[in-house]
Amino acid sequence: MSVSEMFITLQGVLTADQDIREEIRKVVQTLEQTAREILTLLQGVHQGAGFQDIPKKCLKAREHFGAVKTQLASLKTKFPADQYYRFHEHWRFVLQRLVFLAAFVVYLETETLVTREAVTEILGIEADRERGFHLDIEDYLSGILTLASELIQISALIENKDSR
Repeated sequence: MSVSEMFITLQGVLTADQDIREEIRKVVQTLEQTAREILTLLQGVHQGAGFQDIPKKCLKAREHFGAVKTQLASLKTKFPADQYYRFHEHWRFVLQRLVFLAAFVVYLETETLVTREAVTEILGIEADRERGFHLDIEDYLSGILTLASELIQISALIENKDSR
């Protein structure tokens, strides 16, 4: 193989890789938009009558998670299954945000901490890496830490409300 043929082959590989990344980016943008919509909906609990509307807000958020499931199902078709970690950085942040949002909904509904398995059910992905597109323990824990921060804010709101 000549040097120019090697570069042509390399260019083809790089172009294919860039195409995969672009397809992933498009789905991730959609996921980010849906996550923003869920977050905006749930942030209403911080406002005046927000605590009274929790059941409605949680129900609406659960409807949005239906779209998330569809979007994640689309995402896992955009790259070879054995290359999850090669592309993981593209969706890591939004997945952590979705874990937080799922955990927040479950907490608002039940006042309990959501399990990793329950989050994977809500998102429609696997808990076990051998089964395909999955939720890493690190992404789960990062989302849970964000929940802890959110609960501190809610606690402060309740204390301020009670002290009036």
